[in-house]
Amino acid sequence: MIAKKTAMKRSWGAKSLAKYIAAAKEKGEKLDQFWLSNCKAGEGIEDLDTAIAEIGATQKLNTRSKSDPNYHLVVSFPEGEKPDKEVLQDIEKEFAKALGLEDHQRVVGTHINTENFHMHIQFNLVHPETFRMHTPYRDFQILQKTAAELELKHGLQVVQGRGKENERQNTKARDKEANSWEQSFSGYLSEHKEALLAILNRSSTWEEFHEGLSEYGIEIRKRGNGLVFKDQDSNRMEKASAVDRQLSRKSLEDKFGIYRREDRKATPKKRRTRYRRRPLDPRLERHPAWKRLLSNPGGQRVSWRRFLEMQMGVDPEAREALELQKSYLQIISGKEPGKLRTRQIRSRKPKGISR
Repeated sequence: MIAKKTAMKRSWGAKSLAKYIAAAKEKGEKLDQFWLSNCKAGEGIEDLDTAIAEIGATQKLNTRSKSDPNYHLVVSFPEGEKPDKEVLQDIEKEFAKALGLEDHQRVVGTHINTENFHMHIQFNLVHPETFRMHTPYRDFQILQKTAAELELKHGLQVVQGRGKENERQNTKARDKEANSWEQSFSGYLSEHKEALLAILNRSSTWEEFHEGLSEYGIEIRKRGNGLVFKDQDSNRMEKASAVDRQLSRKSLEDKFGIYRREDRKATPKKRRTRYRRRPLDPRLERHPAWKRLLSNPGGQRVSWRRFLEMQMGVDPEAREALELQKSYLQIISGKEPGKLRTRQIRSRKPKGISR
């Protein structure tokens, strides 16, 4: 599972967030289960309006803190995994306990009809009796540690690649890689980080820098107060400074002057490479199972991980690829890979031909 605190607009407030959880408003989403914790109003969705009033009244009794008293946690599960309600309720309670919010009021809803089944938890940070506000400290580490413990406790699928090394990465990209076992655009940029810095070092103008980036199928654009890398073939973007501090807007403008967008009339240089759909383990890009996924008409709608898990029971090649992918994930997370159960893949003998 992947647990992360999500950023909220200050204008949302307790009511808007609770209504959002209960309504499952994102495209394609549908509310599956709903419950309230530590609310005197009750435990079901029919008690939601009363619970919202109760939470609002509790928050108003804290007059000292000016911070947002709402904390929004999303717990998502790998494709195909949907724990029972009893397990979900225990997961909710354990996260609350780990964050120091065990006695606090909570609104909980699970959403389906998306790629990954997930659970929303709204915490009221104001204690219902002391009216003091509790803000979890270093919650990223707490969430990762608790998620790993709960996977073992309930026999859930283990998500590889957690830890401090990943803390500064784009969280959406990290989630995509953990759930799909496919490289994200952020991962592609990290893979070519040294090449991007080499382009920076040899460039003396924005034009030269743009030209060098085009060899890797990327552009650099203004976004808000900063700069982002954009894939030339799609709308995928990543903060430039997240790749390396030398690529921040300030650093680049210190070297090249005020940002200048590339001249669209310039002749693009021949690409060395580009971002494309690829398994996390680059060796598997030539594996028969990966080629079969891409050739399948519905392959774009199914992730590499989901494809392998669906095919492993009937397809020896998919089973081998699954073992290889798991071994790779263990290696990059610093673990000793287990013994692989693989088979020699041989070309199939055409029907009607005998030796």
